[in-house]
Amino acid sequence: MVALNALNHIDFMCKNYILNGLDNTLYNVYSSIKSTKALWEDLEKRKNNYKDEDVGMKKFIVIKFLDLEMIDSRTVMSQVQEF
Repeated sequence: MVALNALNHIDFMCKNYILNGLDNTLYNVYSSIKSTKALWEDLEKRKNNYKDEDVGMKKFIVIKFLDLEMIDSRTVMSQVQEF
């Protein structure tokens, strides 16, 4: 019984440690998940789903950076912020 209570406490602590690292909007979505293992597996699944999308986004950013042209009549800071 003591071991089960300790395991439940560790699971609670780990789950909440992970939840505290999430953005508030994600916290609200994932806070209802009961165990650390289920939470971790769901986050991993979502990460893998977005991996391909992330590669496409990085490629888009690199292409946009390579096409960047500075304009003399504008400040460098305003152009960087726009980028």
